[in-house]
Amino acid sequence: MDRRLSIVLIVLLVIALARYVAVAFFIHPFADDFSYAVAGMRTDLLPRLWDEYHLWNGRWFSNILVLRGPLVLGIEKGLWLYRVVPIALLALTWCGLYALIRVLVDAWSMRRGSVAVLASLFLLLYLHMMPDLGEGLYWYTGAVSYQLPGALMLLLVAAWIRMIDTVKAKRIRWLVLIIVLAVIICGCNELHMVFMVMVHAALVLAPQGFWLRIRRKAAVVLAFVVLAALVMILAPGNEGRGSQFPLRHDLLHTLGWGALQTGRFLLTWIASPALLITSLLYLSLRERILEHASLLSMAVGVRPWRFALFIVGVVFVAMALPYWSTGLLGQHRTVNATLLFFLPCWFFLLTAIQLRWKAKDRRHEATPQLERFRLIGFALLAVVFFATGSGRGVSFDLLDGRLRGFDAQLSDRYRRIERAKQEGLAEVMLPALTQEPRSIRYLDGGAGPGDWINRSIAYYFQADTMRIIIEAEPKASKGPVASP
Repeated sequence: MDRRLSIVLIVLLVIALARYVAVAFFIHPFADDFSYAVAGMRTDLLPRLWDEYHLWNGRWFSNILVLRGPLVLGIEKGLWLYRVVPIALLALTWCGLYALIRVLVDAWSMRRGSVAVLASLFLLLYLHMMPDLGEGLYWYTGAVSYQLPGALMLLLVAAWIRMIDTVKAKRIRWLVLIIVLAVIICGCNELHMVFMVMVHAALVLAPQGFWLRIRRKAAVVLAFVVLAALVMILAPGNEGRGSQFPLRHDLLHTLGWGALQTGRFLLTWIASPALLITSLLYLSLRERILEHASLLSMAVGVRPWRFALFIVGVVFVAMALPYWSTGLLGQHRTVNATLLFFLPCWFFLLTAIQLRWKAKDRRHEATPQLERFRLIGFALLAVVFFATGSGRGVSFDLLDGRLRGFDAQLSDRYRRIERAKQEGLAEVMLPALTQEPRSIRYLDGGAGPGDWINRSIAYYFQADTMRIIIEAEPKASKGPVASP
């Protein structure tokens, strides 16, 4: 590909990713962010963790992060740190992708700049297809509980591959790192805990070939994963939290809706224009990629239909788990996490299919027709990233000033609350939001002072007796909502 054209594509890639970074400078905390911050400000950490474990859930690692989040410093100091978190999570996810791609390629056969471009493209694809950007990245409580372990899972896979490909004397170091990462991931949420059990059980039960080399080490990791999983599963708080959902533990309901949601999201993802175009470009570059990524040849020993069933099984478990524990799919942060699991598996499946059923053929690798196809593909992909999916909402929010208006209105609310507290007012009326972003969902408080979000905000600003009322005005239209 022409060098100037490559530079143009890289610039477009940087701009596309920069939009998601820019959104972080306008976000605000909501819902559980305030209630957890209040708990963190008013209670010691260890007693509160004990209460969470016995009364709410067994997420022993992510609970530390939500109880000691940036907001415990107060809104003035904490808000800018709150906005740094999604940027840090984007960087960590990129590092996980970079590490994974780096270990798949031969040490010196692909330039690091090329690896960085591939990692950036993959990250952009994930953000573009994410069903709920707010819950996935910009809502602190959800992001540190789900996006963080997702990024760590990428590093975990990279560590596994690095251990396999290193000399036996140094493998113990990688094994220790893998165990630490796997245990931390298990402590973040129930879904990633199940992912860890399923993946390492699959490695232990792998029938033949390449995978036999790591079976014993996988069994060791699985033992630690099971122990960490039991800590979460046996938490007394799970029952207390689950008692709020009357439809939980309904087997037929779980199986039926889990299957429907599995089909829904798999079809949505596979039919995504961004994924279809990226997949075609990947297949057109397959031989060139395999020249640099010899470790991908491990896919030749994988039966595609078995691996496809594994992917479907993991997605089904991810969809069924919320239905079993609550009776509904609920928030899409579990779907976001599943997408990050699905995408690498999808490209590995494509590799396995081609290695198994299509002979290598480099004769047409550099034909003008193929180069023209790739050029058209990259051009279409650029249009898709900017004009559809989550990218469409992000682009409009940044261009028309909706995010700036959203930020200004919520900042004005904080000033009104502080002023009312200083004046000793028993009640403060806050104007309803007239500008909300298209790209992220904001859960606002209710009109009544007894609304739990309103009460959490009052407690957070240390105005416990103040009645916060949000004017019941019709909200302005958000405009066209970007399709996932």
